[in-house]
Amino acid sequence: MFRLKHVNRAVFALCAGGLAVGAVAQQQQPAQTLERVEITGSNIKRINAETVAPVEVITREQIQRSGQPTIADVLRTLPSNTGGSFGESFSNSFAPGAAGISLRGLGQKTTLVLLNGRRVTGYGFAQNLQDSFVDLNAIPTSAVERVEILKDGASAIYGSDAIAGVVNIILRRDFKGVDASLTGGTTKGGNEYGVSLTGGFGDLGSDRFNAFGVLDYYKRDYLAAKDTKFGQTRDFRSYQGGRNFESLTGGGTWRELTPAGALTNNYRAIAGCTGTVLTGPQAVERGLINPVGATNIAMAAATNTYCSKDFNDQFTALPGTERIGFLGRGTYEFNADTQAFLELGLSRTQTFQTFQAPFFAGTTGLQATPAGLRPFPYNITFAPGVAGNPFSNNARYTGVLNDMGTRDNDITSDTYRVVGGLKYVVAGWDLETGLTFSRNEVEAMNLNRITLNGTSALFGVGTGVQPPVPVSVASVYNLANPASNSQAVRDSFRANFPRQATSELFGFDTRASTEFSNLRLPGGAVGLAVGVEYREEKLNDRADPLAASGQILGQGITSTNGKRHNTALFAEVALPILKSLEGQLAVRYDKYSDYGSSTNPKVGFKWTPTDMVAFRANWGKGFRAPTLPEISPSVATFFTSVIDPQDDTARNISGVFAGNPNLKAEKSTSATVGVVFEPTKNASVSVDLYRLDWRDVVASRSFQTIIDESCPGGPGTCPSTANVIRDPATGQVVTILSNYQNLASRVTTGADVDARMKFPTTTMGTFGAQLNVTYVRTFKEDGVDYAGSNGGSNTIPRVKAALALNWDKGPYTMTVRGNYTHSVYQQLLAGSYFTTQDPRFQNGVYPDRVGSYTTVDLYGKYDFTKNLSISASIINVFDKTPPYDPGFSSTSLYDFSLHDPRGRRYSITLNYKMN
Repeated sequence: MFRLKHVNRAVFALCAGGLAVGAVAQQQQPAQTLERVEITGSNIKRINAETVAPVEVITREQIQRSGQPTIADVLRTLPSNTGGSFGESFSNSFAPGAAGISLRGLGQKTTLVLLNGRRVTGYGFAQNLQDSFVDLNAIPTSAVERVEILKDGASAIYGSDAIAGVVNIILRRDFKGVDASLTGGTTKGGNEYGVSLTGGFGDLGSDRFNAFGVLDYYKRDYLAAKDTKFGQTRDFRSYQGGRNFESLTGGGTWRELTPAGALTNNYRAIAGCTGTVLTGPQAVERGLINPVGATNIAMAAATNTYCSKDFNDQFTALPGTERIGFLGRGTYEFNADTQAFLELGLSRTQTFQTFQAPFFAGTTGLQATPAGLRPFPYNITFAPGVAGNPFSNNARYTGVLNDMGTRDNDITSDTYRVVGGLKYVVAGWDLETGLTFSRNEVEAMNLNRITLNGTSALFGVGTGVQPPVPVSVASVYNLANPASNSQAVRDSFRANFPRQATSELFGFDTRASTEFSNLRLPGGAVGLAVGVEYREEKLNDRADPLAASGQILGQGITSTNGKRHNTALFAEVALPILKSLEGQLAVRYDKYSDYGSSTNPKVGFKWTPTDMVAFRANWGKGFRAPTLPEISPSVATFFTSVIDPQDDTARNISGVFAGNPNLKAEKSTSATVGVVFEPTKNASVSVDLYRLDWRDVVASRSFQTIIDESCPGGPGTCPSTANVIRDPATGQVVTILSNYQNLASRVTTGADVDARMKFPTTTMGTFGAQLNVTYVRTFKEDGVDYAGSNGGSNTIPRVKAALALNWDKGPYTMTVRGNYTHSVYQQLLAGSYFTTQDPRFQNGVYPDRVGSYTTVDLYGKYDFTKNLSISASIINVFDKTPPYDPGFSSTSLYDFSLHDPRGRRYSITLNYKMN
């Protein structure tokens, strides 16, 4: 057995070294010895049970044994990462190509990600229009030494963004020798490749210097939805509650109008249909028409034909990506008390993804008006024979322009980071001073969009025509036979344009710590750490003039131009009240240039009544300054749907969010209470209960609520207002305007379990096990509990868990890991266009739950010599597919914030190292 040591030593090391999370496990020392320990690398062991606050540590060995190719993939499997964590599989994202993390399911903006205890600039594009976050894809995995995750609110120590906790990614600090790896992997539909090279020289102990560099390269093939086991077809009738999600008219279908201009139920597939031509009865048989109701019965007529299309060959399951990252660090030791360091980080991430070809359906374009960006219906009516209209009356066309090719997005993200600093001792104080500069430049090149002016010219309706649009009298473009169109015709209304953003951070910090030998409590000397930080942030998200002017049909935009600076003072006190009772007090004062100031305290205690048991408790106040998209001059325009109370009809509209300079900071109160049980030196179990109360959450009011309030007298009494803009000719809603406000509250409670066991070594080798579980008891949004459902702002499964079983014997290493995500109640469908009365769903109903998800991963390694090894992994051994969830996304049909669309994956790595 061993005794749980005093946390004050680790706190002093934490502040002196400038590192982010938790306390450091030390080798057992005599009770009278005070030893300061600085975290410098993997040679210093950490034991989670030693800390006052709950901290999870993922070591370099655990990262390797996970078999995951990138640090982003490793963090996505964390049980505490319960919902709202998005990666590249969110291809229709406002922040494409990036990956973040969302502790406690509170969103990526509430989790503070640090590198070596210091901030790094956020991704240039905000997630969900407002969430600033650090792109994990920009961090070279080979440079990571370990990850420390603080699972309670930490604003009192680290400042804004730490509402839900802190993820501190600790990079290598020194290295001597050569370490090279070559990796190849494959899954159904694509391959992945990786190369890493680390080289360094110099020994701090004998040479007083060390310099090293890490070069990391990773490439993954593009993966279409059709190439996955889950998405090989959009016909999901084999799933409980499933239906066929093929597009009935997406391949190109005409709909006849009456002489008076009313829509009929007469349909005709185009002659050049590249999908499947179906008659009305065939469409019913394939589950694409609900044969209930007069309208649907008319659509099912045998005289009708449709060009049905399965777009999973155009939708992206996982983008192709190519990443190269570099970390270089040099350290020079002037003497035993003074050390200088310089760190350089560079990365380039390129991502490629596709969407379905441009969709033409009496399409929607953005028109510039004094009130802002708004859409107008652009319903083009074709005369008989024009553009291939097969009817003797006027007709409308619905479908994709297949000859234009897929709408693609090619994203390039460059990140630079330079950190220089000095560690030194003055009058018994350990100090560290550092300067940080970090910059992210990202460009998303949008390819194969169509323009308003070009479309108007091609189809003979004139430029900028407001509805109602007159009947076309001519058309250059042939909708019935797209293959007959010339390249010049296609290029005349094709647009390729960029979306660009730049994010910058400059910071200065000084931290100092000491122990007062003449100020002692019964448990030992009192310790103090103090510090000051200054930080400047800038964000410039620039919409291309073509898109901003409304020239791109069906294209939303974002635009932000903001900057701020922040000054912070902080202090920590370690109080060894008794040999068995430790206290930790912290306070931080932050002043922001754009909203004001905030002071936040934190209190923590750990009581160790016996060698085997420790109790710990933490309480603190927190805050989150509004992100720059929320508080700066910004605008975000996108498309959504509402029920218009004017005539109780569903309509696609544009929504506009604008920044609000009058926002105040969000506030939080967090508390944790836990127990650690360590019966032997090789076994421990910790259970920590948590509660987090987050108030004044920045959000936007529901667009449906805004439009409902604009019609106080009911249908027919809905005028245009300051927030609801209607077409003056038809009275139909076209745009809803809103801005960010301090509106909501979030309260979540639950428990974290961490159990570790290492069994005695036998002739069969050494066995070990580690279990991590997060249980969410409540997750309330404005008083409504969404725990265990997908009905709130994020999907919140009640349980996420991971169990790893390890075996080591001589040159052999093996790990089997199980990952579990509990099922959730299906609440999204109730608010969507799916209904329980729709027979197109299997058995006419959808299930009330989205299923659980369990995968098993396998890793093995063999050491040929002390320098040469080979390892292999199988991720998702049993080839499990994500649970079906049409409510989360009608495109992907699964929850990509929690699950991976790929099936079984294989990889093999050859590693050579020489010290």
